[in-house]
Parts: sequence; structure tokens; C-alpha cells
Amino acid sequence: MATRKFFEKAIIEKCKNPKVNSNGYFLNNSENLLDGIGIDLFQEDLMRGSGNELKSKFNAVFSSSALAVNNFSIVKKYPAKFSCFGYSNFDDVQFERQFRTGLGGTPPNLDFTIENEDVVIAIESKYLEITAKKKAKFADSYNKENLSYLNDFWFKLIKDYSDFHSYLDVAQLIKHSIGLINYKRNNPEKNIVLVYLYWIPDNYKSFKNFVEHKNDLIDFENVIKKNGDLNFISTSYNEFWKSYDHSIFKEHFDKMKKRYKVEI
Repeated sequence: MATRKFFEKAIIEKCKNPKVNSNGYFLNNSENLLDGIGIDLFQEDLMRGSGNELKSKFNAVFSSSALAVNNFSIVKKYPAKFSCFGYSNFDDVQFERQFRTGLGGTPPNLDFTIENEDVVIAIESKYLEITAKKKAKFADSYNKENLSYLNDFWFKLIKDYSDFHSYLDVAQLIKHSIGLINYKRNNPEKNIVLVYLYWIPDNYKSFKNFVEHKNDLIDFENVIKKNGDLNFISTSYNEFWKSYDHSIFKEHFDKMKKRYKVEI
């Protein structure tokens, strides 16, 4: 079984950038950005988030945060011109946005959200996180007494997935869903879309990590599509980039392909 370290090393080797040190880190944030992306497009959002990504992890060539920033900062530049999953004319664009569930503690950050008067599209982006298994954990507070606005579907989902070991972070997706449902309570006119966007190498079928992740994702999708509260969409970065081959954003996403679309 290939480990995350194996994939990190492979990404470092594929990068072939003289500015990347032997551990896979650039010297500063700006060196890890695509041409045309300035730190002003995301710095305030990331500093406001709870991940403290800019302090160290962002500089890694395999940084998940940098992947999302490189991909979506162009949308922050031109939100009204961007179309996504059938929606357009966006006027609110944020990295690291939080949607509170009503429970205590710090809610997880969603990597990128775009919003207009009709919809909130919340995007959870994954890079090498999906190469290592994690255990689905829910605090005791995730119960009907504390989350009375949820229907029984969600409590069954929590029960069924508790302690589930997977390359897919099911607990995080369920918690994001709950936060978005709570947001809709105060914004009933909004459609809610949760997007799971994940990176895979071109030869992903050669690695059990990615194959099992995909299988677990398909199983999860088949279950969550039965809820009536939000729309769940999953897509790989490769599929996402391809969908913009005939748009005004093609040049930018071609740069993303050149940087991130690789075979390991």
C-alpha cells in the first residue's frame, strides 16, 4: 500500500522546480502560485480561517490549500463571469468559509464558496488527504436534542458511518452538510450545493488508495442523494478542468493542468 509520503515524494519529483527544496517547500507563498494569481486574492480569507495555512503548509508543492487557491483565485477575480454547475452571476466569493451547525467548537472550513441570490455552492477540495485512511468521528453532541432542525436521515447517516475507516473523509462531509442546512434555515430561498472536488493522478487506477476512495465515494453518493436538504456533487479536478475547455477560463485551467495533471 502506497503511503502519503510516497505520493508527496512523487509530486516533488514531478514538479522539477529549482525553487522547491528537498522537502518539497517553496521559500515563500508567492512562489507556489500560478502566474496571474496574487496573494491579495486570498490572503485575508485564509488568515481569517482557522487552518493557519499561510504560515507554513501553504508553501509545500503538495499543499491542498495552494491547490484550491491556484484553482479558484481566478474566480475571485471575475466572479460575475464564472459559471458553475448551471449557475452564474456570482457576487460573493470566499475561501475558508465556515457554516455553523449551532453546536459548540470551531466549525470546519470549506475550501471555497461561491454565492448568488439563488444558490450557495460550497466546495470541499482534496489533494493528497485521500491517500491516507481516516476514522469517522462524531461528538456526542451530534444528537436530535441539539440538532432538532435535522430530519432523521442525518442521524441515521451519522450512526451508520460512525467509526467508518475510509480514504473518504465522510465525517467532514456530513458536518459540512449540517452546517449548510443550518444556513438554509435563515436563507430558505437559497439552493444549497455541496461539491466534493478531489485530485487524482492520471494513472490513479494503479493505486489502491485512489480506487478505494472512489468506491467509498460512490457508496456515499448513493446514500446522500436520498436527502432532501441539499444537492451533493462530486468530481475530480481532471473532470472539472475539462469542463472549461471552451470557456473564457480555459487559459487558466490549462495552467492548472500543466502544474497538477500528472502521472505517478
